Amino acid sequence: MKIGSLKFLATLALVVACCSTRAADGGKIKLLIMSGANNHSWKTTTPVLQKMYEDSGRFTVTVTEDVPHLTPAEFAKYDALVCNYTSYPNVLGHRWPAETEKAFLDYVAAGHGFVLFHAASTAWMDWPEFGDLIALTWQKDAAGKNISGHGAQHSFAVTITDKDHPVTKGMADFQHVKDELYHRQLLHKTGHVLATTFSSPTVRGSGTNEPMVVVSELGKGRCFNCALGHDPKPMGGSGFQSLMLRGTEWAATGKVTIPVPANWIAPGTPEAEALKVVEPAPAKPAKKPAKAADKKKT
Repeated sequence: MKIGSLKFLATLALVVACCSTRAADGGKIKLLIMSGANNHSWKTTTPVLQKMYEDSGRFTVTVTEDVPHLTPAEFAKYDALVCNYTSYPNVLGHRWPAETEKAFLDYVAAGHGFVLFHAASTAWMDWPEFGDLIALTWQKDAAGKNISGHGAQHSFAVTITDKDHPVTKGMADFQHVKDELYHRQLLHKTGHVLATTFSSPTVRGSGTNEPMVVVSELGKGRCFNCALGHDPKPMGGSGFQSLMLRGTEWAATGKVTIPVPANWIAPGTPEAEALKVVEPAPAKPAKKPAKAADKKKT
């Protein structure tokens, strides 16, 4: 066999091998969902998150429930990490070893993505570099009392403040499903706000516009932080899902190809007003009539 033929076969084998690898994962973005501990119901929200990503056809998903023991070698297997993890309310003293923390920041800076939502903004509150990466963090005072918080759950309008960013380009304001609206979180200088919501005092809110979606960049990498998503119901809303899918794709690749869905609920529409209807509180059980002996005592 001639050398030219050998070179051709070797090249063909390489191409076939590459194509086979791409066929195996469909050229999809590889995600690791970090789960296993959260002051919210991670056992119900993580499956919703996994299904959302897999149903989109853009991602393959692995879930870990052992975040404290993740190693640097694990990070390298994925295009992005998605955090549904926090040790809250015990937020101090749960940091990774220094080697793992450095590897994590290096992993992001090398061009990978980090994504988090809702309560994950309370994770690793004693790790300053992590706070700067996620750029919107829960606040406590020196005595450990919460500065950040939320009012009563309700449906609210989300305003897109940056209509040119790849994540929110082509995305209009929307009415979000009943959810917790975090207020008084700390916006770091590293953060860029993509969307806000007015936190109304009528539902024990802060009375000001609060950041709901914040992004940051570290080296060649990107972080996407969404404050929405208390439980499976708001996580099923088209606004939340579109933000998370597009934000995760951007964090992993720097680009967005996932379209904004057609079932968009604009504020002020009948569909939006229907979401705002307050569900009646469950009826209290009727009091039992007092016994005759009790009546004599009164």
